[in-house]
Amino acid sequence: MPRERDYALDLLKTLGCLLMVFAHSHVVTNNWFTHYVVFSGTFAPVLFFGVCGVTSVFQLRSRPWPVLATFYALFFLLGLSFIGIKGVNFWREPQCEIFQGIALGVVATALLVRLLGEKSGFLFPLPFLLYVLCKKAVVTTPVMAGFLFPPGLFPLFPWLSFFLWGVFCYWFRRMGFLLALSAAGTYLSLVVAGKGHCEKWEMNAGYFLLGLALYGLLFGLCSIRWRVPQWLIYTGKHSLLFFYTHYLVLFLWRAAGLPLLPLLVWPATLAGAVAFCLFLTEVNQLIVSPRLVYPRPAAIFWGLLIGIILFAPTMVPPAALPWVSYGCGFLFALNYRALNKLVLCVACHRESLPGNQSYRSKAALPPAQRNYNLAD
Repeated sequence: MPRERDYALDLLKTLGCLLMVFAHSHVVTNNWFTHYVVFSGTFAPVLFFGVCGVTSVFQLRSRPWPVLATFYALFFLLGLSFIGIKGVNFWREPQCEIFQGIALGVVATALLVRLLGEKSGFLFPLPFLLYVLCKKAVVTTPVMAGFLFPPGLFPLFPWLSFFLWGVFCYWFRRMGFLLALSAAGTYLSLVVAGKGHCEKWEMNAGYFLLGLALYGLLFGLCSIRWRVPQWLIYTGKHSLLFFYTHYLVLFLWRAAGLPLLPLLVWPATLAGAVAFCLFLTEVNQLIVSPRLVYPRPAAIFWGLLIGIILFAPTMVPPAALPWVSYGCGFLFALNYRALNKLVLCVACHRESLPGNQSYRSKAALPPAQRNYNLAD
């Protein structure tokens, strides 16, 4: 039976990739249009987290929760490479970047779904409300600060709300669309009252409501059975690799001293990042992928890669750290599906890595739930 994907999720991730380019481009914002386009980029993680919430449910139905949690523990470590490309020593400055936020959010979402079923999506307001209560009560969590609670980039609270919102919108589509309209209306009332300011890092009600509205309405539109050409959702299907390549293109653009004009930077970044993705994918298929077919070489590969990522900040000269991290990040993004298979292989005591079948037959799943790897 041919496998199918839910292209609504790929289309949402494609939109998320576009918003990432807007957010990270640091272009000149000397007019209202560019200002609001860059502002829209701050909602890229909302789209990615919502989609990850949905795919975590799919994966929980095709493998045990401990296997999923093991993969995401490794995903958490491998994602530290993104901190390294910014030249930051994460041993000195621990950060919960987007990869760590995804790992924590997916594991927490899957655990809630395991306990409560798909109705766990109804809990989507609670992480944000808990975050607000802790902020109002000035609760300090020195051990967990930055990873479970702010201050930090993508701590579990309040961002878990968007994972659960993704679950809710997927399984309760009409209700989700109506609630998204209500969130949009509530936000507009805040704007009229002069309280429409959105704060992402110290998330406020404005950002939360606008995030709910944006994801819910876009998901509703993307769920319409459009005839979506494959090229249009290429970045969505390869969003993890695109994350690294677009960041490299923007870094090279700024290093070359090229003008930061929106109409130059945005299309050039999209084209350059996709070209990098295509090139790296071809090279990887020729050199790396064939060597990850069997568990032993695959385990050695991933062990070495994690070791390099963890020790590079203390053993590599600061000037070389971003480049080492880029190399590790590319290998991670190109081959994370093989890591998924390796974890599954070890859990099931197999002598060779599984192909396209999980330990339970994917043919037993509805079409929209097939062909989604853990970090898709």
